Amino acid sequence: MNFITKNDFIYEKLKDEIVEGKLRPGERIIIPDVAKRYGISAMPIREALNRLQQEGLIEIVPHVGARVASFDLARFKEITMIRTELETLATKLATPYIDEATLAKLEALYEEMQVSLQEGDQIRYGKINKEFHMTVYSAGPYPVLRDMIASLWARSEFSRTVFLKVSNRLEASQSEHREWLEAIKKKDAEKASQTVRRQKEIAFAMLFAELEKEQNQ
Repeated sequence: MNFITKNDFIYEKLKDEIVEGKLRPGERIIIPDVAKRYGISAMPIREALNRLQQEGLIEIVPHVGARVASFDLARFKEITMIRTELETLATKLATPYIDEATLAKLEALYEEMQVSLQEGDQIRYGKINKEFHMTVYSAGPYPVLRDMIASLWARSEFSRTVFLKVSNRLEASQSEHREWLEAIKKKDAEKASQTVRRQKEIAFAMLFAELEKEQNQ
């Protein structure tokens, strides 16, 4: 049984509200309201807000308090460019270290993604997708690289709501994950890394197009 602290609990709740669009850019996050909504004290909420600020999801303004950060397209493009390079490298370096237990976990996550896709649960698909990726990257003996990717991923999770608006992307994503997993099984680090690069480049290009269209409306 996994133990979760109040800090982690409220951090995940607030983060989900932001990336799923329940809390909009510029909207204030009022600590007493959050405390009442989740039945939790102010201290872990403040700690969670500090974590969200470090990830760029909120900003804390003097005499105003916390509010959801505005979306910065140029910053998002920079982060995704770096993510693509680091995730490609992490896949290449991790593939030789992926053992049978990790492969079994990846297969199970793939099946969970398939169920989420069939049920139309795109939010759950996105969360399992992240776990799938981080399981691959964590297999290699390179914790600094893994932590850099995790940090950048957290800083770009505004994208989760945009994925919901891109038609047919999840079906293609699932097919790419199958190809990626098969390359990993064969210990083909080069193919595995190029598969994830192609996946990232296509997905992010679609995201940029959608975001630019929204900004021009």
